[in-house]
Amino acid sequence: MSACTLLRNTVEIGMTESEFKQKNIPVYLSEMTEEYTIYRIPQDESRDLFVYFEKGKLVRVQEVVYRPDLIIEKRQN
Repeated sequence: MSACTLLRNTVEIGMTESEFKQKNIPVYLSEMTEEYTIYRIPQDESRDLFVYFEKGKLVRVQEVVYRPDLIIEKRQN
């Protein structure tokens, strides 16, 4: 069994913030206001999962994939 298999995140719409924090490590606070809280869960070097809480309940999940806009290749002469 690989380490990747063991590191599954548990994210379900409607779960409470405390349930979310207990079931997901590592998790990073990304933004907090009076209306909502956003956490970031790293997936790998090119992807993060952002989870949005309103009134203590998970209401939205968004995956962000990071891709470079420009790739520079060095040519060898």
